Amino acid sequence: MRTRVLSVFLLSLASVLVFVADAGPAWAGDGYGQDNSAGAQASGGVITVQAGAATWTPPEGSKWAKEAQADPPPGKPNPNQPYGCTYTAGGPSATATIGVGGPQPGQWVFPVCAGPGVIDPMPPFWVTGAQPVVAAVQLSPVVVAAEAVKHLGLSSPVIRMAPPTGRPQLVGVATWLWVDSATWRTLSASATAGPVTTTAVAAPTRVVWDMGDGSTVTCDGPGAPYDPATPNATTDCSYTWPAPGTFRVTATVYWSVSWTAQGAAGGGTLGVQAGPASAVNVVVEESQAINTPSGGN
Repeated sequence: MRTRVLSVFLLSLASVLVFVADAGPAWAGDGYGQDNSAGAQASGGVITVQAGAATWTPPEGSKWAKEAQADPPPGKPNPNQPYGCTYTAGGPSATATIGVGGPQPGQWVFPVCAGPGVIDPMPPFWVTGAQPVVAAVQLSPVVVAAEAVKHLGLSSPVIRMAPPTGRPQLVGVATWLWVDSATWRTLSASATAGPVTTTAVAAPTRVVWDMGDGSTVTCDGPGAPYDPATPNATTDCSYTWPAPGTFRVTATVYWSVSWTAQGAAGGGTLGVQAGPASAVNVVVEESQAINTPSGGN
C-alpha cells in the first residue's frame, strides 16, 4: 500500500511540473474530477496520519466528498466522472518541491480514484485550512502499569528496636529489630490511558537493615516485636554490635510488584522494588565489669 502511494506521489509531482511549465490547464477545466488543473483548490477537511501516510478527508457535502463515495453517482455513467477517491496529503515535502499552490496554511493533496476514464495519476489540488487530527497515542500496557506503580504510595517503615532507639544499645548483646506492622500490608493502585487500565499490586517481602558500621541484616519479614512479658522469646531479626560508637541505622522494605491489565493483553511481574528508607541514630555502649576479690584474697 505504501509503495502505491509513493508511486502516485512521484508521478503526480512529474505531472505538476508539466503544469507549471505550461500555464494552461492540463485538461479542459471544468473543476471536477480528472478535469482539474493543478491550480484547483479545496478548503477545509481534516488531515490524519496513519501507518506512515497522511490522508485528507474532505468536508462533508463537498464535491470531493462525493467523489470519495465507493459507488458511482446515480444516473447515466459519466466517463469523465471519478468515484471511490482517496486523498493523500503531500505535506511540506510536496510544497517544497512544487511550491505554494494557494492561501496558507494549506498543502497539496493527491487523489487516487476509480471509475471509467480515470487518468492515473490524477492531478493534485491545493487544500487550504485543513486541520490535522490529533492522533491518540496508544501506550503500551506495561508503560501504563509503570505509571500505576508511581501511585502505590510505598511508605517508609517505622523502625522499632529493643532496647528502644532512644536508649543505648550494648556491645555483645543482641538488639531486636522490627518494623511497625502498619507497613507490612499489600498495596494496589490503578492507572488508565485511553482504553487500557492497569492495576499494580505491591507486597512486602523483606527488610534490609544497614547497621551503619558496614554490616547489613536481611529479615524475611517485618521482624517480631519484643514483648517484655516473654523474656525468653527469640527472634530471627536481630544484630549484635561488636564495638561501641554512634551509628546511622537504615531500614528499607523491598516490595514484590505485579500488574494486570484491562482493555489490552498484558500482565506479569515488575520485579522487586525498594521503597523509601527510614533511618535513626543509635548509640552503642560497652559495659565493663570489675571483679574485686572478697575476704582479702
